[in-house]
Amino acid sequence: MPEYSDKQLKISIWWVTHRYQLKKWWVIVLAVADLLVFLYILFASIVLLYTWNKYVAIPSQISQSYINFTAYQQANAPQNIQVVSTVMVPVPGQTQTYHLVADVKNPNAKWMAGNLQYHFVLDGVDLDTGDTFLLPQEERFIFKYSVKSTSQKPTAQLVIDNPGWKRIEFPLEKPALNFEINDAKVDYLPIQGERGTYTSFSTRVSANIKNNTVYNFWQVNFQVVLFSGDRPVAINEIKFDRFGALASKELGISWSDEYRSITNVKIVPEVNAYDPEMLYSPDEF
Repeated sequence: MPEYSDKQLKISIWWVTHRYQLKKWWVIVLAVADLLVFLYILFASIVLLYTWNKYVAIPSQISQSYINFTAYQQANAPQNIQVVSTVMVPVPGQTQTYHLVADVKNPNAKWMAGNLQYHFVLDGVDLDTGDTFLLPQEERFIFKYSVKSTSQKPTAQLVIDNPGWKRIEFPLEKPALNFEINDAKVDYLPIQGERGTYTSFSTRVSANIKNNTVYNFWQVNFQVVLFSGDRPVAINEIKFDRFGALASKELGISWSDEYRSITNVKIVPEVNAYDPEMLYSPDEF
């Protein structure tokens, strides 16, 4: 007969003494568990009963689109090119002849006007169509030289025919224009007459321009506008070939006429930096 320790005997005695109580508590625990399961099933059935229509509609709702594509397209569509102003600049010495100067701006950060087609309207008559480009958020001028008007009160406006939009997904990864313009000044050079006297003066603008980018441009056009107050009084352009990265060039441009009371000079670069054909590598030389 095996021998039992005192601890084992005590456990056996406790079990014999309390087994009916343990059985009672076990039955209570099972009954409570069954009740909880029943209540859960009852609650779930009631919820399902009141939400059955929603469950039935789920398959059809999955197939529906909750994105308002029309609103999305409208919110992300390019804004119109802004024609800030259109001004007629009289040509000295030529009656009723004007240079047309339009200040235009592309307000979009992710849209480029890659093939912007436009035309001027002079005295209600459409002039020839021209084309240019506008980089994202670029503002510069559109010129048309020496047009004649027969009206005593001539009028002019610029009409955008087709902006030729091109979306730029990552504009920060594209080349950017950064030309630093310093020491811009206006000088008046005397013009010598037939007898050696100075009868009039020509107007000359000079400036130092530095390409503060890492890009080499085959050709950069610079628009030069002279202002008297807020009104342009003379326009011109000059082109530089092979304007390299971090390079500097001296700008010098002249008019045969004398423009006094110049209060401001605007020098605006014009180059399609997004066109790979406008960029070159130093290795090409």
